Amino acid sequence: MLVLFALAAVSSTDVEARLSHMTALYEQVCLKAFPDDRAVETLMTEQGARAMPPEEVKVTMRDDPARGWELKDGNGTVWIEYPPFHACSVRWNTPEIGDLHEYRMIAERYEKATGGYTVMDPYNTDYGDIHVHAVGEQRVLPNGTTEALFIFDQHITDSKRRAAGETGFSLRFVHQYHLPDSK
Repeated sequence: MLVLFALAAVSSTDVEARLSHMTALYEQVCLKAFPDDRAVETLMTEQGARAMPPEEVKVTMRDDPARGWELKDGNGTVWIEYPPFHACSVRWNTPEIGDLHEYRMIAERYEKATGGYTVMDPYNTDYGDIHVHAVGEQRVLPNGTTEALFIFDQHITDSKRRAAGETGFSLRFVHQYHLPDSK
């Protein structure tokens, strides 16, 4: 699980520019290159991203098999999680969620091209004082595998931590395949 840090004052213009950049990265890496893991690895190398060592990956993914890269500018990460949940995600911290219109456009374009998606019930849970919320769409492939596109946001709910400045969000866009009969 990512730890949320207090974020310095950032303008809405900066938030929207970063959101636009992360949306384009998600499209390039997670919708076009993924599920070809080698293609994702190649893109991350070409972009000068730093491959995270296993001990850093474990902080976020715990015991789930995965790889992660920190973007060259240090302002986000890209992840591949290996089966049974084969997923690609782009993650970053932000002081506000922003307008997700660009994300919706690329997700709808992908979903229209591949077909068969339905809206999932929103996901809400708490891990200690971190609230996690997700929305998305999924489809079931002929072999029973579920393919899904998600937007996750998480934030600190503890009033003392929020008063101390931990008011930002951790956002992630996820493209996931879940194999049938796996947990």
